[in-house]
Amino acid sequence: MNFLQTYRRHLIFKLAGIAAVILAVLSSAYLFMSADYARSVRKNTLALNERLTAQTATRIEASWDSLYNITTAFCYSPTVQQYFSVNSLNRLPDTQELASVFSNTILLNDRILSVYLYNADAKQIASMGKNFSIDTSVLNTDAVMDIRASHLKSNEKRPYYELIFPVYDLNNIQYQKLLGTCVFVLEPESFDDTLQNVQSTEDAVVFLLDSSDCILASAGSVESCGSTLASEILHSTSEKYFFTQTLSCNDWKIAGFLPESDLRKPDQNLKETQILVYCISLCLLLFLLLYCNYSIIKPITGISAFIRKINQNPDSRLSLDRPDEIGTVAKSLNQMLDEKQKMQLEIEQVKYLAYETELSKKQAEILAYRSQINPHFLYNTFECIRDMALFYDVDDIAELTMALSNVFRFAVKGTDMVTVENELDHIREYAKIVNYRFMGKICIEIEAENSILNCSVLKLLLQPLVENAVFHGLEQKIENGTVWVRVFSSDDQKLCFVVEDDGCGIEPEHLKQITASLETEKNTTKIGVFNIYQRLKLHYDKQFSFDIKSISGKGTCITIMIPQKMMTEPEGSIL
Repeated sequence: MNFLQTYRRHLIFKLAGIAAVILAVLSSAYLFMSADYARSVRKNTLALNERLTAQTATRIEASWDSLYNITTAFCYSPTVQQYFSVNSLNRLPDTQELASVFSNTILLNDRILSVYLYNADAKQIASMGKNFSIDTSVLNTDAVMDIRASHLKSNEKRPYYELIFPVYDLNNIQYQKLLGTCVFVLEPESFDDTLQNVQSTEDAVVFLLDSSDCILASAGSVESCGSTLASEILHSTSEKYFFTQTLSCNDWKIAGFLPESDLRKPDQNLKETQILVYCISLCLLLFLLLYCNYSIIKPITGISAFIRKINQNPDSRLSLDRPDEIGTVAKSLNQMLDEKQKMQLEIEQVKYLAYETELSKKQAEILAYRSQINPHFLYNTFECIRDMALFYDVDDIAELTMALSNVFRFAVKGTDMVTVENELDHIREYAKIVNYRFMGKICIEIEAENSILNCSVLKLLLQPLVENAVFHGLEQKIENGTVWVRVFSSDDQKLCFVVEDDGCGIEPEHLKQITASLETEKNTTKIGVFNIYQRLKLHYDKQFSFDIKSISGKGTCITIMIPQKMMTEPEGSIL
C-alpha cells in the first residue's frame, strides 16, 4: 500500500512506469516482428525457389528440344544417311561433306565439341572435333535420345556430356532398322549456367538428374559426379528443405535442398538490428527520466513548496527565470499574486462604492415613486378642465382636452409593443388636435385592413411621421392639405405602413443628407425620422425596410415594412 501511495504522489515513479511499459511494448513488438519476419522470409524464399525451379525447368526443356532438333537435322541429313549406308571403301569421298554438315551443326549450337558415328555393330566409322574416349558398351541400348555425364578425360574434374542419338534407316520398309549411333560430346558448362539461376540462397544446392537419378549437373557447394546417385548427397545432412521437379520431355529431374540456416539467416540480421534499436531506446528512456526529474519535477516541487508558504509571507515572489513553460507558470504565479494584492485593494474600494450605490438606489426609488404622482396629477387636471368645459357648454374645449389627455396617456403607459389598432387609435386622437388647431385646413385620413389590426407594432411608430408631414410639409402650404396613413399586408407576409402627404416636399440635396444620416448617426436626440429608424434597427435588426421618397412642391411618402407578427396577448385599448 505504501508503494502505491508513493507511486501516485510522485511523478518520477509514474514516468518510470511509463518507460517500463514502453520497453515491454518494444520487446513484444520485437518478438512479434521477428517471428512474423521469419515466416515471411521463409515463405518468400520458398516461393522464389519454386518460381526459379519452374523457370529453369522450362529453359532445360527448351534446350533439350533445341538439341533434339539439331541432332535430328544432323543425323537424318542426306549426307549422314548416305555415309551410314555405303561401305567403308566408298565413305572417303563423303568425308568432306560430312565435315561441312558438322560445321553447320556447330554454328547452331557452339556447346557441341565433337561428333562420333558408330555403325550398327558399335564400331566407330567417323569422328569430328576434339578427341575423347567413348564407352561403347552402352551404345544401341536405348531406342531414344539420351544424355549422360561422363569423365571423358582424366585431367578434367567436371564431366562432359554424351548425347547418344540412334540413327534409323528411313528408306527401309523394315520399321526402325538401326543404321548406327551418333554420339555428340557437349562441353561441361552446357547446363551449369541454367542451374545457377535456381539458387535462391547462397548455400542452396541444385542437381540435374537423369531418369536413373544420376547427377548430370550441379550448382552449389557439392561436387558433381556422373556416377554419384542423388540420394547419397541429398540425405547426407539433416535440417534441409528438399525440393524436386520432374521435366516433361525426358523424365529428368531438378532436385536440391535449401539449408534451414539460410532460411533463418535474414532473421538473424534483423535480430541484431532490433537489439541495437532496443538498447538505444532503453538509453533514451533513461536519459528522458533523468531530464524530466531535473528539468520538470524539481522545479514543480519548488513551486509547490512556495505555494504552501505564500500565506506566511505574502510579499515573497518566485525567482525562477526560465524561458520555457515552467518559467511561464512561475511568471504567471507572480503576476497572479500581484493582481491578488491589487484586487484586494479594489475589493475594498468596490465595497465602499457598493455602499454608496445602494444609497443612490434608495434615493432613485424614492424619486421614482414621486414621479408617478406627476402623470396622475396631469390626468386629473385634464379631467377637471374637461368637466368645466362641459359645465359651461364649451364642447370643443372639452373634446380637445380629452384628446390631449388620451395622447399623453398613450405615450406614457403600456409597453413598447402595441397592436396596429391601438397605434391607429392614437393617430385618430392626434388628428382631432390637428383639426382643431388648423381649423380643418389639414385632414388626416386612415386606411387599414381588418385582418392586421391585431398585429404587433412598435408604439409611436406613425405619430412622429404624421407630425412631420403636418408641420414640415403642410403647415407652409397655402391650400388645404391631406395626410394619408395606410396599413396593409404585403405579398411576402410583411406589414406595410405608408405615411404620405401632398405638402411642399423635400429638396433633393436635403433628402440625400437625411438618407445618409440614418446609418451614420447614433444615439441622436432628434425626434422623428431618426428616432423611428434607430428604434426599428434596434428591435428588428435587418428584418425591416425604411424608404423615403419626395418630390419638391408635390409631397413626401415614407414606407416602412416590418415582419408580420400577431400579438400573443393583445393589449386592448390603451387610450
